[in-house]
Amino acid sequence: MANLTNIIGGQPYASAITNAIPDTENKLLDFWKGTQAQYDSAVLKRTGGVLAAAPNPDTSLAFTSLTTASGMGWTIGDTVYVTGTTGNTTRTVATVTAIPDATSLTVSIASYTSSATTGYIVDKYDSQTLYLIS
Repeated sequence: MANLTNIIGGQPYASAITNAIPDTENKLLDFWKGTQAQYDSAVLKRTGGVLAAAPNPDTSLAFTSLTTASGMGWTIGDTVYVTGTTGNTTRTVATVTAIPDATSLTVSIASYTSSATTGYIVDKYDSQTLYLIS
């Protein structure tokens, strides 16, 4: 029998405790297991994003003042979701186009409009991953 602390549904998963990067080769679905606090951490979710001006509408957003990403890493080409805490609060898909430093991130996004310049959340929820949050 498989060790259920390392295997879910017959496949290995990425543990929030170890920040392990899942082996995605030859798998249809990845698994990530952790607590809500671990999901909300800088590994998968970056908060406090600031824009120089409110997007009206923009297709490129350059965030500063984000929490630092660590662990699983953020790379150019990642699919991410942008959510404002005020203004436009709709969760909107984007693609990372630049990572100038540890607290900055630039994304391309389809015609995004908001009245807010602060309080943005960028998270790396992957549609090919099943998140088990306890």
